[in-house]
Amino acid sequence: MNLLEGIKVVDFSKWLPGQYCGMLLGDYGADVIKIEDLAGDATRRFWPEKAPGMSYWHLMLNRNKRGVALNIKKEGGRQILQRLLAEADVFLEGFRSGYLARYGLDYASVRRFNPRLVYCSITGFGQNCHKPAHDLNVIGLAGLNSLDDVGGACVSEVQVSAIGSGLSALSGIALALLARERTGKGQHLDVNLYATALSMQVTGISSLWGCAETGDKPFGRTAHYYNIYQTKDGRYLTVGTIEPKFWQRFCDLIGCPELEKRQYDFAHGDELKNLVAAKIAAKTQAEWLELIGGAEFCVTPVCSLDEALQSRLTQQENILQTADCDLGSLRYVGGPVKFSAGAGKIARRAPFLGEHTAAVLRELGYDEQTVADLRQEGAI
Repeated sequence: MNLLEGIKVVDFSKWLPGQYCGMLLGDYGADVIKIEDLAGDATRRFWPEKAPGMSYWHLMLNRNKRGVALNIKKEGGRQILQRLLAEADVFLEGFRSGYLARYGLDYASVRRFNPRLVYCSITGFGQNCHKPAHDLNVIGLAGLNSLDDVGGACVSEVQVSAIGSGLSALSGIALALLARERTGKGQHLDVNLYATALSMQVTGISSLWGCAETGDKPFGRTAHYYNIYQTKDGRYLTVGTIEPKFWQRFCDLIGCPELEKRQYDFAHGDELKNLVAAKIAAKTQAEWLELIGGAEFCVTPVCSLDEALQSRLTQQENILQTADCDLGSLRYVGGPVKFSAGAGKIARRAPFLGEHTAAVLRELGYDEQTVADLRQEGAI
């Protein structure tokens, strides 16, 4: 069963948040038509490339989409997009606020000819701010770069606000489609990376506000019983022993039963961190894992990405998929949600630039001569 069968999505996003959202919509059966300008998305040329203009980024994030290349600065290009939107259920766009209004493609204009459309805008800072930004800028502004409790900044391998905004857009679209079943009307969704980054810090913000009222010192994200410790061989263990029973087992593991009663001794937190660090540093990661064995008390290794992909946990998730196509065998990471009455699948590789333009225009009723004229005009 394709959960979103019959839902038509026009994806005019150029970057990760919209591409990821459109990818998941396509995985679960929506008919996703990817719109690009005539130069193509910049992400097509991100290194490494499987083929010219077909980066591994593009192949992953734009699977299960048909590709149309058009120029909305030309009247013919605008008309094509308007005709697509007239039949669409969802429009995904990632332009700065106000850009599409120049071409009569903003929500206020589009809703006049398709009031059932769910129009989802994904920006850096929302509809009232025109500043450009990428994930690194946004998480810095939102306080997410400071990850070590002492003000040090770092760059995450995961584009937190971008992926988070893609998921926010996905849930917002699902809610809006459900609401449409009741009201018969679509609506505009304003999703932005900055609001997503703030929302994801709900626990930290609540602690900050609470401590401001009580006069307590903010707890931070780490403690002696909740931290990352380096092993003898330069690898790491994550110690997440929040529950007292787990902390007690950990103390037994490192040979310090006298620390069992000091889990909440925050007055001597640094001393306890240093003590635990010294104990962990006395053995290699492999030696600790052998000692832990099959015991379960939230002490686990820090894995490399390659190790994680090859792990038993990943294998049992069946989240990694392989599909053959004209470019060879391609590997994919599937969606994170499993449905009992439906499953995501890779039915189509990502398109070459404009690969399906002619076919989609035929579906819209364009004849061959009109298509040729549009090419001559530079509209497609």
